[in-house]
Amino acid sequence: MLELFIFLYQFADAFALLTLSAAGLMIIFGMMGVINMAHGELMMIGAFGAARGFQAGLPLPLAILAGGLAATLVGLILERLVVRHFYGRLLYSLVATWGLSLILSQGALIVLGPSTQGIESNFGNFLVGDLSFSIYRIVLFGIAVGVIAGLWALFRFTTFGLQARATMSNADMAKALGIDTARIYMLTFGLGAFLAGTAGALFSLAAPVQPSFGASYTPIAFVVVVVAGSRNIIVGLTLAVVMLALVKTAVTINLNILGGYVAMLVMALLVIRFSPNGVADWLQKARSLIKKPSTGR
Repeated sequence: MLELFIFLYQFADAFALLTLSAAGLMIIFGMMGVINMAHGELMMIGAFGAARGFQAGLPLPLAILAGGLAATLVGLILERLVVRHFYGRLLYSLVATWGLSLILSQGALIVLGPSTQGIESNFGNFLVGDLSFSIYRIVLFGIAVGVIAGLWALFRFTTFGLQARATMSNADMAKALGIDTARIYMLTFGLGAFLAGTAGALFSLAAPVQPSFGASYTPIAFVVVVVAGSRNIIVGLTLAVVMLALVKTAVTINLNILGGYVAMLVMALLVIRFSPNGVADWLQKARSLIKKPSTGR
């Protein structure tokens, strides 16, 4: 029984890490076709914003929100000045945002300094048998589930979600029907930046806050996006995170942490080989086969 709980706890921890790291990048790539190489730097801005806000006396929830809003502000500025010129130009957007990532990381080093005091996690621990487990990790899992549910509701039930899905499907047609696609792109990039900044703020409770803060999370986010694909953002993200979290947890428990990350990379390579459009494409094909009428005599 204890072994099962350990597996579920490790799975929840991996699920939270993957979801929060990748959600903002997934939104920007899936909705806009932009590879945002500055994703990790937006997480770094969120971490610095939360840490500085907490040191200034803000309660922890407001400090985390402040970090997310700081990243949103920077993201909106970058979208208006740079990113908007590279929609639909995948390789150009990659190079442009890579340049932005260098500017942001070096700018943070100059302006904010090499590091700042992080936020201490005071969530405490709980015991199962003789083993102690962090409540903070459970909180992150709950937030990750809330992020997926919130994004699904946003794109399913709101006017913005309807217009965003229409723009993603056919931007020219959406524009012809009166949708302000430039505004949708701006809001979508801002949403992705907010998710990245909030994730950075949350992770700052357990990691040192420095200009290279996002470097350890960016590869994880890209692995998730590669596995998820861009056909169905929420479904793809959920399937990818569950699949990768299961692989990482199983290998980590039976081998080590490094083996868990290597196993995720191998899984990503297998998905690229057999389904270049991501795991959501598998689900789409399965639905098509189920709905396909029989051709009996």
